[in-house]
Amino acid sequence: MTGILRVPRRAALAAISILVAAASLVSFAESYRGLWLWAGHYGLHGIWAVAWPLQIDTFIGVGELALFIALADSWPARSRVAAWCVTGLGLAVSVAGNVGHVAGHSLASRGTAAVPPLAAAAALAVGLGVLKRVVAGHQATAGQPVPPAGQPGTALATVAADATEAAKVALAASIAAGNPVSQRQLASRFGLTRPAAARLHKEVTAASNGHGSG
Repeated sequence: MTGILRVPRRAALAAISILVAAASLVSFAESYRGLWLWAGHYGLHGIWAVAWPLQIDTFIGVGELALFIALADSWPARSRVAAWCVTGLGLAVSVAGNVGHVAGHSLASRGTAAVPPLAAAAALAVGLGVLKRVVAGHQATAGQPVPPAGQPGTALATVAADATEAAKVALAASIAAGNPVSQRQLASRFGLTRPAAARLHKEVTAASNGHGSG
């Protein structure tokens, strides 16, 4: 990152943060209103009608935050299924509730009512995606990879000079800890190509096995 671009980059990140936060707040507020009207139409009143929408849109936010953590910590795909299900189910119910309270049957009216929950989900997805990539970029620049998922965050004895050396250090440490980093994780965390990650994984694994047998 050249010095001339640092200030505009920070300004762009700040603008993204403000816009995503504003879009999320407005979208959730609009979605809350639609679900509150739905609850009132179907017999809920007072505090119960006020509380009912919280049971729905909360799961969109919780599900997407869980997906962000899963991506950041490189959870296996099967461990992300529950978070995807929570996000998808919360979004589907929210869209149904927002559309259901509309009195008219025109496509424009129903499409307008469906926008708030969809916009809230999209804003969270974009914001969390940008945050993940910014963090990954800082880690790659510093040459300080995150320890494998499930392992304590210990400091590396040697700070690698480039991505390949950093990947070797991380893989060797994960093998020593009994939880080897996969080829896919090496490629995604350190920006390696799949063939390069495969060669590095084979080389370090062979060296670790040879050391252990000696």
